[in-house]
Amino acid sequence: MKRIVRPAVLFLLGAMALPAAAQTATPGIDRREARQERRIEQGEKSGQLTRREAARLEKGQARIDRMQDKARADGKVTAGERARIHRAQNTESRRIARQKHDKQVAGK
Repeated sequence: MKRIVRPAVLFLLGAMALPAAAQTATPGIDRREARQERRIEQGEKSGQLTRREAARLEKGQARIDRMQDKARADGKVTAGERARIHRAQNTESRRIARQKHDKQVAGK
């Protein structure tokens, strides 16, 4: 009897926890954030970004991190919060591209 009850209880507990985890998970936002941070690092290494530009862009990424933390604080990321974070990421992505392709280069 114990062999049947334990797995059933564990399954039910896991099934109840899954919707809560799915509501706070933001894998698409997290992947995009990581890609944008890599773009900043690559730009800094290649000399396309000056230290000051990279610092400013990293500050923008930190702002998005704070937005994400605030959205997750109540345990659920709503569609509105998700849209707001996506808009902020779009803005930062454009800033990264603009700074990487301007005429300023880092001194070596």
